Amino acid sequence: MAAPLFIFMGALMERSGIADTLYEAFYHLLGGVKGGLALATVAMATIFGACTGIVGAGVITIGLLALPSMLARGYDKGLATGSIMVGGGLGVTIPPSIMLILYGCAAGVSISKLFVAAIIPGIMLGLLYMLYIYLRARTRPELGPTVGEDERIRGAKLVRLTLISLVPPLFLILAVLGSVFFGIVSPSEAGAMGVLGAFILVVVRGKLSREVIVGSLNSTMKITAAILLICMAGQLFTGVFISMKGDVALRGVMASFNLGPMGTVLMMLFIVLILGMVMDWIALIFILAPIFGPIMNTMGIDPLFFGILFCTTLQISNMTPPFAYSVFYLKTITPPEVTIGDMYRGCIPFATVSVFCPVLVLLFPQITLWLPSFMN
Repeated sequence: MAAPLFIFMGALMERSGIADTLYEAFYHLLGGVKGGLALATVAMATIFGACTGIVGAGVITIGLLALPSMLARGYDKGLATGSIMVGGGLGVTIPPSIMLILYGCAAGVSISKLFVAAIIPGIMLGLLYMLYIYLRARTRPELGPTVGEDERIRGAKLVRLTLISLVPPLFLILAVLGSVFFGIVSPSEAGAMGVLGAFILVVVRGKLSREVIVGSLNSTMKITAAILLICMAGQLFTGVFISMKGDVALRGVMASFNLGPMGTVLMMLFIVLILGMVMDWIALIFILAPIFGPIMNTMGIDPLFFGILFCTTLQISNMTPPFAYSVFYLKTITPPEVTIGDMYRGCIPFATVSVFCPVLVLLFPQITLWLPSFMN
């Protein structure tokens, strides 16, 4: 039940107008910096991603807001589209994330602990993207021109706009994740709380209408049905694979390399990365997680630690050709002058930056294990 509830929460948030005010606030805050609009896009997406958890909704919503303003100011098409695609993709990394929910179901890992363990890596990933944009724009200022002072607001008006835009989504995020962290509710109950909070925000912002409710319900049903169908197919594949002793053969092959625990983990992550380029990430979770899980257990590797490594590696697949799903989502709303080639050129550098996240988690496991150690 957690998945459809969080999908419904995301659908309501998508229609609440929160993204509009978030982008406007960061637009004025960061517009004076080189590459400021791209930085604003990722900053807004980091917060908005925690309210949606779905790649397609995030990419399209953020693209509709950010792309016209960046193109109008002469931003490099690759940098503009790349920042939108990675920003939208943050929704599957930052909890509450549908990817984490599905991985927890497939691997038998606590979804609550996965949510909490992914907080620092998710924020870290957003900061890595922003650091890349800042350094790129500093070395080549023509890629991301600044917004003129006459177009930006400052002072008390900017503070008021920032508070109005940040308080509602942060309150919702803290209520959902805080209740999970302190063991007050289960992930399914947290999803219900999220739906209630999103509904209240829709009412407060004056967006409540029959079209919003029906549209959110239709979107939730379509996405949930698609996910369940893919899950069923993935489970069928895994069931046949295991019944034919394929998992035993795979474990034997991996053991024959004598790579040790760390080498085996690297081999698994490489498999996830390569298959993610050509397969749907939902199917990959239900195919690989049940196979890799027992191997991790026999090697004594923390399943929570490996789960975050798995998901942070798998999220890179949204930006890796040939099946970079974020590219196809964004292409549905881009003007004709923005080509598929521009978008591939934009997402590949960000995909390279994304690799640093699982690398840092692998080198410093406490990035993922520190917060869960405080859970009740």
